[in-house]
Amino acid sequence: MSGRLAKKRTKTSKSARAGVLFPVGRMQRYMKRLTHKYRVAAGAPVYMAAVIEYLSAEILELAGNAARDYKRGRVTPRHILLAVGNDEELNQLLKNVTIAQGGVLPKIQPELLKPKKGGKFQTSALTPPLIPLSSSTAGAKKAPKVAAGKVLKSLPKKATAATIRAKKPVMNAKGKETKQDVTGVTILSEKKLFLGQKMTVIQGDIVNVTADALIHPTNGQFSLTGDVGSALEKVGGKEFQQEVRDLLASNGSLDVGGAAICSGHNFLAKFVIHCHPPGWGGGNAHQMLEKCIKNCLALADEKNLKSVAIPAVSQGANGFPKQAAAQVILKAISNHFVTTMSSSLKQIYFVLCDMESIGIYTSELAKLDS
Repeated sequence: MSGRLAKKRTKTSKSARAGVLFPVGRMQRYMKRLTHKYRVAAGAPVYMAAVIEYLSAEILELAGNAARDYKRGRVTPRHILLAVGNDEELNQLLKNVTIAQGGVLPKIQPELLKPKKGGKFQTSALTPPLIPLSSSTAGAKKAPKVAAGKVLKSLPKKATAATIRAKKPVMNAKGKETKQDVTGVTILSEKKLFLGQKMTVIQGDIVNVTADALIHPTNGQFSLTGDVGSALEKVGGKEFQQEVRDLLASNGSLDVGGAAICSGHNFLAKFVIHCHPPGWGGGNAHQMLEKCIKNCLALADEKNLKSVAIPAVSQGANGFPKQAAAQVILKAISNHFVTTMSSSLKQIYFVLCDMESIGIYTSELAKLDS
C-alpha cells in the first residue's frame, strides 16, 4: 500500500464545465422527467441552459435600457413588455405570452388621425399642436416680428427645427396649417418613438435642413449626378467635390448596401453619409435596402451624431416602389433603435419633395408602432 495519500478531487458542476450560469443538472432532470420514454443526450440540457440564459440576458438588457430611458432605477413588468414588444424576434417568440402588470404598447390607429368632416383636425400624440404664424383669434399671442434676413435668437417652446418666419401661414395639400423655418423647410408630420427619438416628415431642399448629417444616395463611385448629389455639389462647391474625391481614393468603390461618411462644406450639415442603395428587381432588394439604411445609422452613431436628414432613398433611377421603399426604411430605422438602445440619434428627418411620397411616408409613419 502506497504511503502517499490520494489527492481529493473537488466536485465541478455541469454548469461550470459547460461555462453557463443556468443549472444544467436541473435542466437534465426536468427533460428526463418530461421525456422519460426517450433518451436525453448529454449535450441537450447544456444547449437548453445556454439558450434560456441568452434569452434572459437579452430581455433584461433591453428592459434595463427602457428603465434607464424612463429614469427608473428598477426594472418593472412594464419595461419588460416594452422591451419584448419593440423587438421583432422576441415579440414573435412571446406573442402568446401575457406579462402581468405590463400594460400595452402605446399605439394610435391611423383612422383616428384623419380630419373631421368640418375640416378641423383631431389632436393626438402623433401630431403635435402647430404654432400659428398669425394671431387672428382673440387672446392669442402675437408672433414676434423678424426683419428680413434676421434670425430669432430664442425660439418658442414648441418650435422644432429652425426659426419661424413672420409671414403668411403655410398650408399643406390638405389645407392644414404647417410650420416653416427661415430656409423654407416645411414640417408636415412627426412621430415620437417610445425611447424618445423623433421621426419628422418635412418638405424642402435637403441642403437647407439643419441636421448633423445628410444622407446622399449614390453609386459605387460616389457620383454627384442625382438630385441630392447635384444640390450638394452646387452648394458645397470645389471643397466638397475634393472631399468626395479623397473619400473615393481612401475608401475605394462602394458596395451595394454600403455607406461611407465625409465632412460637409458650405451647407448646414457637418457631415454627409454616402450610401449605395440597391435597385428594384433583385431577389434581395428589400434586405439590401434595409442593410443600407442600418449602415448609415451605424456611421451616425460612430460619430455621435444626434440628427440625420434622409431623402427619398432608392426611388427614381433605382426604380423602387415608393410605398415599399418607405416601409423598408421605416422598419430599418425602428429596428435600429430597438437593437441599439444607446443610440446617439434623437431626430430623423425625411426630406421629401413630391406630394405622393409625402402622403406615403405620413401614412406609414402613423402605422408605425410607438
